[in-house]
Amino acid sequence: MLFLIALIIALLIAFLLDKPLKKCPAAFYVTAAVLTVASIALVQSDISISSRFVRDYVIGIFSRGALGAAFWAIVMWAGALPNGSAMIKKLMPIRGELSITAAIITLSHVVSYGMQYISNLIKGRTGSDFIITSAVSLVMVLIMIPLTVMSFKAVRKKMNPKTWKKIQRAAYVFYALIYIHIMVLFVPKAQSGKEGYFMSIIVYSAVFIGYAVMRLRKLYLSKKKPESKLVPNIICACAVAIPLPVVGFISHGSGVETSEKVTVNEDTPAVFSFVPETTSAESEVTTATTVSSDVSAESSKTETSSSADKTEPATASSTDTVTTAAEESETDEESTEETSEEQETPAETPTEKVTEAEVTYKYKNGEYKGSAEGYSGKVYVKLTIENDVITSISAWADDDDPEYFGDAMNKVIPQIAANLSADVDACSGATYSSKGIMEAAGKALEQALN
Repeated sequence: MLFLIALIIALLIAFLLDKPLKKCPAAFYVTAAVLTVASIALVQSDISISSRFVRDYVIGIFSRGALGAAFWAIVMWAGALPNGSAMIKKLMPIRGELSITAAIITLSHVVSYGMQYISNLIKGRTGSDFIITSAVSLVMVLIMIPLTVMSFKAVRKKMNPKTWKKIQRAAYVFYALIYIHIMVLFVPKAQSGKEGYFMSIIVYSAVFIGYAVMRLRKLYLSKKKPESKLVPNIICACAVAIPLPVVGFISHGSGVETSEKVTVNEDTPAVFSFVPETTSAESEVTTATTVSSDVSAESSKTETSSSADKTEPATASSTDTVTTAAEESETDEESTEETSEEQETPAETPTEKVTEAEVTYKYKNGEYKGSAEGYSGKVYVKLTIENDVITSISAWADDDDPEYFGDAMNKVIPQIAANLSADVDACSGATYSSKGIMEAAGKALEQALN
């Protein structure tokens, strides 16, 4: 789990490197800035990183905001720990430096996903999760930047202490928004049974709810100064213990992923095959041809019967007359057969014309490819069309989230094949990947139009 790993790293830095951080904070700021810039550059570039570990746990720990959130958690708890405790003595002297480092690292997440959000907004690819996370993120950035600037000692010394303290209280709103932002993104994934997200929600909830309870406990003890701390401690324990099962119950899904976790790229695309069915146009043409043949056969039988009826009276005459009548009858039969053949030939011509008119397809047969922007990179769709039926679709992405992309494919692609259209319902929780697949398929279908 990414956040737990990031929390361990942040704690090790805070407790083992507290003296260097206090003595030479600029070195830490520069290091954080370099790592942040490198992370942003890699995420925004076209460089393909094959290692899943590098993408998720080296670059992802920055770009997904896990390390930034871990540093903010330490900054939070430094203000909520009991006065005089060993941990507060260790963390409080470097709290300002830790918050500046946290802000610099957080910029990796803000820039990487902010650019993607702006791109989606321009293209009109929005949803309820997009609106909420965008609004929360914007408020967080507007709070974080001024608080970070005021955390520098040079700036703090020039400010009135009371004014500085009042402004810094906005940090409580910032911490709450971090938790809201995480829950909006993670709860739908946990409910759908995505591996790791349920435990992530429990850990984040324990950290943030625990902080809120401990901060209120500290405020109560400083104002009321009770003789015994037993009752406040019991209340605090319940305040932490009760919400966690509630959050877990809300977030808990089936425990089984709704789709296979796959990583798809151009070398190993996800291929969906569909059995073509007889189209209505083909059925109508077949029916028309059959009916026409039946009509021709009946017409031929009628004409033959009529010819036979005409020759019967001739048999009642003399021998010479009979011979002559027979010859005339044979001549009439040959004439009748020629007439029948002449009548049959024009009857087939309209049928052939009808057949050619009926078999007019909207799309050309063949293989077509389209591309569009997904959640965090290009999405590609290649589809095969045969007589206005999609027989197969393959899809892959440059650097999209495998979990999002897998959900989107299983939901969207069967709809596209069934409707022969890219205007279908998106997958809830994987909106951007879904719309990327839909847009790419739409471009491929446009190329196939007759």
